[in-house]
Amino acid sequence: MQPAANRLAPFLNRWGGFIAVAFALTMGFSTSSLPSPLYPIYQTDWRLQPSQLTYIYSLYMVGVLVALLCLGRLSDTLSRYTVVCISLMLMTLGLLLSGVASGINALLFARGVIGLANGLLTTAGAFALVDTHPTNDRRVASVATSASIAVGVGLGPLLSGLVAQTGVAPLRLPYFIVAVLALCNLWLTWRSRHTFAPRTGGRARLSITPKLALPGKSTRVPFLLASAAAFTQFASGSLLASLVPSFLYNLLPWKGSAVPGIAFLILSAASAVTQLSQRNIAARKGLIIGLLTLAGCLIALCIGIGTSSVWAFLIAMILAGSGQGLCFMASTLIAGQNSDESRRSANMATYFSIAYIGASIPVIAVGRLADHWGLAPAVIIFSAVAALALAALAWLARRVLP
Repeated sequence: MQPAANRLAPFLNRWGGFIAVAFALTMGFSTSSLPSPLYPIYQTDWRLQPSQLTYIYSLYMVGVLVALLCLGRLSDTLSRYTVVCISLMLMTLGLLLSGVASGINALLFARGVIGLANGLLTTAGAFALVDTHPTNDRRVASVATSASIAVGVGLGPLLSGLVAQTGVAPLRLPYFIVAVLALCNLWLTWRSRHTFAPRTGGRARLSITPKLALPGKSTRVPFLLASAAAFTQFASGSLLASLVPSFLYNLLPWKGSAVPGIAFLILSAASAVTQLSQRNIAARKGLIIGLLTLAGCLIALCIGIGTSSVWAFLIAMILAGSGQGLCFMASTLIAGQNSDESRRSANMATYFSIAYIGASIPVIAVGRLADHWGLAPAVIIFSAVAALALAALAWLARRVLP
């Protein structure tokens, strides 16, 4: 009887690279939401203002945006295998720095490093999944990309929430656990390096100058509408990820970090189910329904804050996941359909830039408002304004989009 290691070797030789990249994407997106259940602990232990919590979340988004805009073509210069390895090393560094951080400035730097790593991984990983699939099946690679993102977004806060619930080094142990997994992932990537497609042709010249552009006048209005929808959707999502955990931690009958962790697992599950079940929905219909669903989420959130209702928060998280899944899927499709063929990359870079700006600036403004007026009034004011904006965008989409 062959040892298990000998039986596993042929499987890893064939599938190891694909598994390594899919797991890397899962971990990358788990680190994006990993600190969310820990924010109330940071706020208590480090005596942070609400605005400082939003800085922690926003610095991650800044790192992602820098990577997408300035280093999105790095794999054309260094190969996808090299970029995946660099991403995993940066991710490990950022996680270790997060785990040893004893103040807000150190944590901000660490989150920026993790954001940079995940921005690099997002672009290189999606292409690497096609390269490393044994038959280069693009459909399977696309499904694996979506599944990895959905699973990662849910598992990150669940892991940190459950670990922090034990009370054992809650601001350190979750990061160290994921750092060890990242190192194991790096080893599997190195072992499976033969499955990555080699770079063909000459080494492309590296350019870090962002290339942004709007499409032509004939398609500019629907493109900007899709971009505005993504901006508002990301703004709503960043509010849930950075400030809402404090309500889930303090207002519900059950106490502890596991509560927001489970809540974000529900959100990501709703998003994944929605995207899979509605993947063939018309983009216009999907965008309108997604925008109105997100507006409903914010209304339910306000009710939950005002009444401390478990059911209101549960409905808000389900609506948030479903709305984000539909809205992002539809808005990205509409932006792509209305991009100029000759400037598609620059147009889509503009779209994603607008979306990621939405994930940082609005929530920082809410945090600053909360410093002066209190967290509950600030979140309710933002939710009311955002719900009106979402409803207005849904009305515009109904009138403008074919």
